[in-house]
Amino acid sequence: MKKLIMLLMTALLITVFSGCSEDQPENTEQSSDTLSSVTDINEESETSQIKSVSSSLTSPIGIEEWGNAAKFSTAEQKYYTVPIRILSVETGIKAETTVKNFMKNNNSYSYNAPEKNCVWVTAEYEISLDGFPLDEGGTDLSIVSFVTGTDGKSIQYQKQKYSVTTINITDGKYYYEGIHKGIIAFSLPEKYTDYTIILGEYGETQAYFSQSNKKEFEL
Repeated sequence: MKKLIMLLMTALLITVFSGCSEDQPENTEQSSDTLSSVTDINEESETSQIKSVSSSLTSPIGIEEWGNAAKFSTAEQKYYTVPIRILSVETGIKAETTVKNFMKNNNSYSYNAPEKNCVWVTAEYEISLDGFPLDEGGTDLSIVSFVTGTDGKSIQYQKQKYSVTTINITDGKYYYEGIHKGIIAFSLPEKYTDYTIILGEYGETQAYFSQSNKKEFEL
């Protein structure tokens, strides 16, 4: 009888200890941390997977392709190449609204309508700051930009030349790393698409984006 009681007590203790080992909060937290680490690694790998390419006036890249452009580092007092791409190009009412809203909230600009037969154009871009030398204050998202004809010369349309000035539209904040968005704005003859957007300092690395093979934008 005593042996039977001892066997029953041993079985009961084994069952109790087995149940506790399956429900430990430490294991749950560790599992959560592991999942978080995997997520972070995945996010980092997506950034590192950017494959930017060189471009030129005669060999431009298209919308959503990553190119290389020079951006000035105040920390090192020289230019460094960063990956950059144009996400989309807008014109007409949508572009005009973007420009008006920016100038309304920026004392450095006063709004002027484009000259006759011209419209506002905006190009939204993404820039990666990963690996870009920064000081304690970080850096803004601005990038030097130009708009020319596909031959690199001034815009000429219907026997008239146009001087194109670009405006950099960003949120004015400073960043340290990651991929962030900005916009450049400029005016062009209505429905004119035979031009090249150039991002990056003149005389340094530049990314060339062409609109010549795109359909005319609807206003």
